[in-house]
Amino acid sequence: MLYDFHIHTREYSDCSISSAEEMCQRAVEKGLAGIALTEHDSWRPPSEIQELQKKFPELTIMRGMEHSCPEGHFLVFLPNPENGDIPEWCSVLDLIPLVHNYGGIVIWAHPFRFSSKWPNWLKHVRPDGMEVASSNMHRQAEAKARKVAADRGILTFHNSDAHDAFILGRYLNELEVHLTCVEDFITYVHKQGNGDGIRPASPVGAASSS
Repeated sequence: MLYDFHIHTREYSDCSISSAEEMCQRAVEKGLAGIALTEHDSWRPPSEIQELQKKFPELTIMRGMEHSCPEGHFLVFLPNPENGDIPEWCSVLDLIPLVHNYGGIVIWAHPFRFSSKWPNWLKHVRPDGMEVASSNMHRQAEAKARKVAADRGILTFHNSDAHDAFILGRYLNELEVHLTCVEDFITYVHKQGNGDGIRPASPVGAASSS
């Protein structure tokens, strides 16, 4: 089962040029089992996810948020975002415990994209996962992210960070389970514990740009 857990749409992320429907259609064409719409610092209303799900029943559509912190960007997934108040621009030192308190997970998005320095915050808190490959990560960032993930035993992800439907699926995760909702994803990540429990799909074949 192939999944992409980092996608932006033009309805809620100004930097994206593709609509949610275009992203979903592309995911279906690429043979994905599910995607996560992770808008910048905002949650897509659940009613819109439900409408998209009706139009694309073969695709599991989850919602998340890419939260901006002084220390970088982090993907947040909550069982019920409407019951989870996350302050804008809060430190990751506050974000991770808060999200965990709400029963959610935090994935470090495109680490080392802008700086190769070792983040001091990793001495105090630990994300549930981190991206080690993305359309917005250069090779040096990917290499450093892999080393950090291995050293700290952090679950790794390959996500497209697509802002254009053409990019969606260039980086994918292959899971041995079928996710039906975001709660399934959260549970799956929790069960992995330490280490790389998600096998990234190759950027060739099903994950190609064609």
